[in-house]
Amino acid sequence: MKIIGRPHGPALRRTLLAAVAVGAMPLSAFARDLPPTPEGAEKLSAIFATYLGKPATGAPSPVSVTVEGAHYAVALDLAGLTAPLKQADFSMDAATLTWALTEQDDGTWHVTSDSLPPLSIRVKEDTIVYHFTGYKADGIFDPALTMFKSGQQSLDRLEAKVHGPKIDEAIVIGALHVKQTATPAANGATSIAAHEELADMSVDVSGTPDGAQEGDDSKPIQATIKLPAALADVNIDGAPLRKALDLWAFVAAHPSRPEIAADEATFKDLLRALLPADFKVFEKAEAKQVVVEAPQGPFGVAGARFRIGVSSAPGPRSAVEYSIAMDGLTTPAGLLPPAMSDLTPTAFNLDLKAAGFDLNAGFEEAINDMHFAGDGPIIAEADRQQIFAKMKGTAPITIELSPSHVVAPQIDLTLEGVLHLEGARPTGILKVRIGNFDKTLAAIKALGPAATPQVLGGLALAKTLGKSETDGALTWVAEYGADGSMKVNGLPLGKAP
Repeated sequence: MKIIGRPHGPALRRTLLAAVAVGAMPLSAFARDLPPTPEGAEKLSAIFATYLGKPATGAPSPVSVTVEGAHYAVALDLAGLTAPLKQADFSMDAATLTWALTEQDDGTWHVTSDSLPPLSIRVKEDTIVYHFTGYKADGIFDPALTMFKSGQQSLDRLEAKVHGPKIDEAIVIGALHVKQTATPAANGATSIAAHEELADMSVDVSGTPDGAQEGDDSKPIQATIKLPAALADVNIDGAPLRKALDLWAFVAAHPSRPEIAADEATFKDLLRALLPADFKVFEKAEAKQVVVEAPQGPFGVAGARFRIGVSSAPGPRSAVEYSIAMDGLTTPAGLLPPAMSDLTPTAFNLDLKAAGFDLNAGFEEAINDMHFAGDGPIIAEADRQQIFAKMKGTAPITIELSPSHVVAPQIDLTLEGVLHLEGARPTGILKVRIGNFDKTLAAIKALGPAATPQVLGGLALAKTLGKSETDGALTWVAEYGADGSMKVNGLPLGKAP
């Protein structure tokens, strides 16, 4: 298992959510509380032990469950929980997470927490320290869903400091609020929806560039990123949480590679139980007025949007979608010469989708190729190509570029097309449109020596091949044949091999 250090972007958000992983809307008014009992505390302790793993020899259990008034008090010692990971250069300082659990007469559990202690995490040579203020979580956990069926969690303020050999970061978030719901899906799976709101985030970064040696003249990295607000939504349809929990329990009971190797067949059976994977995962995020303060001056983005989706279904019906857009891009005054500023993008969007591959076949092959005995790679290098071959399958893979744009003071570029990966050569169509091509050409000529004769010659040929539109734009439609031939606006270019 590879443990990744400093969290950035989506990884940072997932780290924060993991730290506040319990939360839900208080729906206990619709169910009656059941009084806690010593026997109930023992049962809860046994359940937690099943999924948290056994402590080190001679060490106490990292989790304790006691009866406290009208609820069960659960305390989780993070240092004890992560003690087995010290050999992988991962550890946490002493910190105890606490929750209050109340059993409901409808089989659900009301879970609350009103504090998070400071967390200090070490990953190899990096240290991450979190301080939380005003943490609140309240939720209803439904064992039938293996998930909180509704919930919310919030922070009034979060401060995080990252220190590594070549970088230091100080992260401050003014407020964080997450809402989550879960509903039953087909075949015993669960569908999950989460909405996150983040406010007043700033990140101060200082460090040494990669590859810099002590005593050289490399300038240190210094930047401050400011983000007044951001939104994010995550939707998972068809998560096999129950089966995944069975797998987790096995790993918790077999925490080392030799222990898994001793019962490799059971481990693989639990992995295969997750197949065929039939799920959809989509995440989208939006931010406004992002500013990066650098030594050269402020870089800005008026708005940014991001979306990624992965869907898996039996057969060659898996797909991946990716979309990113930014507008209002600005650079520090005087950073670029006027001629270059005319060609510097102020907005862009990119929308891609790839479909037709078989994730399930790739997963199945990967499971077959896993071998835990010994200390070599779990999947041999020679087997990895076979995994990708099974994932690709025999059906054509289609890569679709929806209308994507690049806009600058003297550029108005649109790209769209579709590519089919089948056989020895790809086939497809790519359409390029440039609005007011003559203005773009004049801006490129104004670059002076950077506009080489080769560049200008290529642009002159492109203008000759382009199809004029009534608004002054030029378009080019490139067609790629299975024999390696290419046509531009119907005119063959070159010869097929």
